Amino acid sequence: MNTPFLLTWLGSTLLPLGALWLVYRLALRRERCFSYNRALLLLAPVVAVGLPLLPHPALPAWLAGGQAPSVAVLLPTLSATVPTVRASLPDWSWAVGLYAVGAGLLLGRLAYQLGQLHRATRRLPCEARPGYVLAYTGGRLPTSSFGRTVLWDETADLTPAEATSVLAHELAHVRQGHTYDVLWLELWRIVLWPNPFAHLLLPALRLTHELLADQVAAQATTSAALADAVVAYPALLARLAVRGVAANSYAALIQPLTFSFTLTRIAMLHNQHPVRRWKQWLVLPMLGGVFMTACQSTSNQPVPDIAKQSPVVGTEEMAPPPPPTLTTLPQAVLDEARRGHVYRFVEQMPQLPTERGMEPIVKQIQKNLGHPIGTRQEGMVFASFVVNADGSVGDTKIVKGLAPAYNEAVVAAIRQLPRFVPGKQGGQAVAVSFTVPVMFKNQP
Repeated sequence: MNTPFLLTWLGSTLLPLGALWLVYRLALRRERCFSYNRALLLLAPVVAVGLPLLPHPALPAWLAGGQAPSVAVLLPTLSATVPTVRASLPDWSWAVGLYAVGAGLLLGRLAYQLGQLHRATRRLPCEARPGYVLAYTGGRLPTSSFGRTVLWDETADLTPAEATSVLAHELAHVRQGHTYDVLWLELWRIVLWPNPFAHLLLPALRLTHELLADQVAAQATTSAALADAVVAYPALLARLAVRGVAANSYAALIQPLTFSFTLTRIAMLHNQHPVRRWKQWLVLPMLGGVFMTACQSTSNQPVPDIAKQSPVVGTEEMAPPPPPTLTTLPQAVLDEARRGHVYRFVEQMPQLPTERGMEPIVKQIQKNLGHPIGTRQEGMVFASFVVNADGSVGDTKIVKGLAPAYNEAVVAAIRQLPRFVPGKQGGQAVAVSFTVPVMFKNQP
């Protein structure tokens, strides 16, 4: 993976990851589709990383804002290679070094947090239970969970009913694998650390985890066996949140009951509105829009000026040209040989003075064609021109193009064509229109 590709790829993750984050933040955060939100946040970095790597096909002309060439005589396709000018490329090694340093620091921080958590819990008395391990903290750590272990503060002032709710909350974290979700996004935050949205996903996921666990704990509190509980679960949540939790270095990895956003969690417990499903479908048109934007921006990428002195090298031998593509015109128009009328096909087509046929025209354009220096781009340019009745070339324009430098290179090559032997219709010299497609390819 070369340096420009790495930097471009990292920059390309900004739009899809930001769009997914905004859909969550503006449309889904206050909906009770917690499992859907969890899946969205976990898959967001995968989509953001994978979308820029997908091939970006050219958009249809009606979608991209261009016009499909509508001509009578289509010259053979001119295939050209844009050489790499390595000396003109900036040195981005410092940026790669900065990215590596940032990723290394974040990875070291994660390893340090895991080590601190291991040292803090390795000597705790444990009790193996079906599906999980209960570790008694003796007040040194808050009630929380990590992996399959529930860290239980037995010194907390809880009634049996409250203890059952708190345990149900922590077991929801264990059974739903929330620790592995946190580690998953921690790793993606390291990979995408220059992207600001990568740092917003983890707090959103932690809140979603708490809402999922609160849902389970609230159901346990309101079960038949605990119907006479004096303190409801939302009130218990508020009371425990007031106590606070000591901010240890590894606090970001565990799942404490007193996680922040307490007011949001209590509000969601009281929210009984049905989920508005249409909001969940907003992800699809958003991703489609991002992909179309990527396709459009690829074809509109700016390119530096032309080095007209450097010829473009053909990638393939010129195959024998196909017969001209003809458009059938009404007989009344063909019979009309007025002066100044531009024809699309005539009885005797214009020719170069030295050689006859379509192939010499394409070869001459290829000989005249210069190449842009700097940022490389691939694609097709359709250019049209008119061979006037006196044999001169005029009215050169781009029908469908790439970046401005590529368009200018093609126009300049056509304007350098020599004077033609003019075309004739009914024995009179007339003006005839041509279109030439030029395919630019990057040199490996």
